Amino acid sequence: MAGTDFHLQSTPTAGNTGPLTGVHLLITRPVMPASRTAARVAALGATPYVFPTTIIEPPADGVPLAAALADLPRCYAAIFVSPSAAEMTLAPLGAAPRKLPLGLHVYAPGPGTAEELAARGVEAVEIPESSFDSEGLLALSSLQAAAVNGKRIVIFRGDDGRELLREALTARGATVSAVTAYHRRAPNTPPTGLLELLRGGQLNAISAMSSDAISHLVPLVPAADRPARLFNLPVLASHPRIAATARAAGFHQVIETPAGDAGLIATLLQRADSELPHH
Repeated sequence: MAGTDFHLQSTPTAGNTGPLTGVHLLITRPVMPASRTAARVAALGATPYVFPTTIIEPPADGVPLAAALADLPRCYAAIFVSPSAAEMTLAPLGAAPRKLPLGLHVYAPGPGTAEELAARGVEAVEIPESSFDSEGLLALSSLQAAAVNGKRIVIFRGDDGRELLREALTARGATVSAVTAYHRRAPNTPPTGLLELLRGGQLNAISAMSSDAISHLVPLVPAADRPARLFNLPVLASHPRIAATARAAGFHQVIETPAGDAGLIATLLQRADSELPHH
């Protein structure tokens, strides 16, 4: 549940075999998408451990979000910057799938966010054709100046999101509102289970699907444990920016993957036998 710190959780795989048997994967995503990732890799024989290094909470002031939702019928487009943005924006609308206003362009930067929107009843989500990020969104024809000039666009994001989308769309003539849909922070839960896994040598890979996943993970591990127990683990990073963050933090082996669970799994299947140490 959003707003709760979680202790390390593992997904039992007793008797479960498959092409990823022997892969012991630390999943650092927020708990809702992490649970889906864990189930998918476990189905292929991996042993996933869920330790969300980013905790997702509602914004301190929910009035701007409520106002933005009420204003959607007057908008040209809504952009959800992450799965958490989709989850936390649409959760107040209730458990039943809700349709957004007819004719509203709905955008996601990649397949993971589009999947979260689809799970909440939002169809016809537009995603980039090139890179799965803000730059990819800005390359779409329906977000060029000819399409957005004079139009209203709302961006649902975290409280410290990048300004690129807002600034670029404003420069193209749109009236853009950047609305805080959630707050993210590092966990307060003592990482006891995580440290036991690291010190026991039980992990052989880390999945990182945000830069926060790395920047929040490293301080949780005592400095004395980082060189031999943390930084020698391969990091599967779903974007070049995340990979750069991991390298700058001190990780020695950083593997860039395509976006989302599909990209993670494809990379694991390709590299599990040759590049990941097995247990």
